[in-house]
Amino acid sequence: MLCRRLLTTLALVLLTAGAAHADLDVYLRSLSVSAEADLGGFRTQVGAHFGASGSQLDLAFRSVDRPADVAVCLWLAQQSRQPVEVVLREYSSRKGQGWGALAQSLGIKPGSAAFKALKQGELGWQPAGAADGNGKNKGKGKKGHS
Repeated sequence: MLCRRLLTTLALVLLTAGAAHADLDVYLRSLSVSAEADLGGFRTQVGAHFGASGSQLDLAFRSVDRPADVAVCLWLAQQSRQPVEVVLREYSSRKGQGWGALAQSLGIKPGSAAFKALKQGELGWQPAGAADGNGKNKGKGKKGHS
């Protein structure tokens, strides 16, 4: 009986600890699906939303592993008030360390609202027609769309 409770408690702790990471992964998968469906439209929308110039977008798309990473890098640039080029340089030098480590290297403090939003995959942007993490579309004027 004690062993069963211990295993149940341990399972709950492990599942809860991975929830934030899973939320970001769901968000990134959603962005990837949108980018694969229409890369040109994705590029236009992400650039317009984050106010990135054509040359910044060219650099970002060349510098990251997948199109979804462009959106996160542009968001990190906004949140950290760092130039996109600085964020992309940090992205390249910190590959494999995770988004949290990248955010910290840019001055975003763990526990801050921005850090929590990153971990929860709540970056305030979804491409038009993209599904949110629950499979529901978030169009103009609906919750979660900025």
